[in-house]
Amino acid sequence: MSRPSGDPLWPGGSTPAGRDEGEVPVDSDRSTSPPVPAWAARVGIDVPWSRGTILRALAALVVLVAGAVAVYAVTRPDPPPELIPVIPVDGWAPYWTLDDSGDEISRRDGSMRQVSPFWFNATGVDQITVDPNASRDRIDDFLEDADEALIVPSIVDALGAGEMAAILADPATRRRHVETIDRFAAEGDYDGIDLNYEKFAFSDGRDSWAETRPNWVAFVADLADELRADGRILTVSVPPVYDAGQTSDSGYWVYDYGAIAEHVDHIRIMAYDFSVGDPGPIAPLSFVQRAMDGAIEATGRPDKLVLGLPAYGRNWPVSVEGTCPEPDADAGISVPGITTVTARSVDELLERRNAVPTFDPETGESSFGYELEITDGTNTCVQLRQVHYVDADGVRPRMDLAIDAGLGGVAVWALGFDNDDVWDQILVDATLPGVEANAE
Repeated sequence: MSRPSGDPLWPGGSTPAGRDEGEVPVDSDRSTSPPVPAWAARVGIDVPWSRGTILRALAALVVLVAGAVAVYAVTRPDPPPELIPVIPVDGWAPYWTLDDSGDEISRRDGSMRQVSPFWFNATGVDQITVDPNASRDRIDDFLEDADEALIVPSIVDALGAGEMAAILADPATRRRHVETIDRFAAEGDYDGIDLNYEKFAFSDGRDSWAETRPNWVAFVADLADELRADGRILTVSVPPVYDAGQTSDSGYWVYDYGAIAEHVDHIRIMAYDFSVGDPGPIAPLSFVQRAMDGAIEATGRPDKLVLGLPAYGRNWPVSVEGTCPEPDADAGISVPGITTVTARSVDELLERRNAVPTFDPETGESSFGYELEITDGTNTCVQLRQVHYVDADGVRPRMDLAIDAGLGGVAVWALGFDNDDVWDQILVDATLPGVEANAE
């Protein structure tokens, strides 16, 4: 097979037409004595081709090679240390980040326990569909390259408010939904399923929780039995609880951490989105600690808990001076509201706005502000904007909290939000004391 032009392993120079690389041209006036063997010429032995001289040359070559091996053994650089996660690492892979994560998953998944494709929606009692905005080509490429970690797709509740709760409330439709998911896992030959049914928490209303809670537990138990019978695992990704109770201070108790813990392999704690509508930290360390403590109290099984690690932030407008123009897409005029930044994208924003971030060790996050002028030539306004985010500097203290609590892992939200700096905090030298034990 020919090598491409510019391949550093391919010998340089050109070869005359009609001759193979390495062939020596023959001078017709030259002696017809056999040529010096190429290996002998390379060690400086200019001898005729005879049995005696070959043996002597071989002996010289053996001595030379032995010396070279000895020198190399003394002077060769030590190989770089193997880098592994200090705690098992999972990660969600949203379809909207595949342009970035798809190009990198082949060098990430070897360090990961589970990868959860995030583009499957529960759109009916018998329907699991691919999000219509997802690129089929990107999906196929990603799944082909992610061949080292377990593939555990997330299924998102994409129904209207109360619809999934109604499915689970009826034993017949609940059973049909279990069979649908089990069949989906089998047909895709997936290693398991991650349930991401957030509508109970954020759409259905707290007054529905008492009724939904036991139906959810029955659904999880039934689905876990079906998946486990086929050698598959079940993970659930749920908002946090803060204790084992069912009060207004207990967090999202509709998910009954304590009852589902015996059935699932892992509970991923979505310990982020602390600030959404108003500017503030994304996942302050005190909030993360409270979420872990509550989950441990509710389950008694820290080994089944997985801490969600945010690698993103938000960019809020804080105030506006002047009169903003009307948005005009054709003219490229927009008046941004709340937007998202990621660990991957924030450095570009910092450079573009000439901003300097401040890291707060109390929250474990960085923040900065800047002014944004918006004009159409007639109307002009200036937004004061504030950005809070978690990047590599914030990932490490959250991992340390999970390790100290004896949790069963961490999960990155999300692949494609991350960058090399984030992974520099996740991966450590495998030879460090205690690393192997924590990573198992």
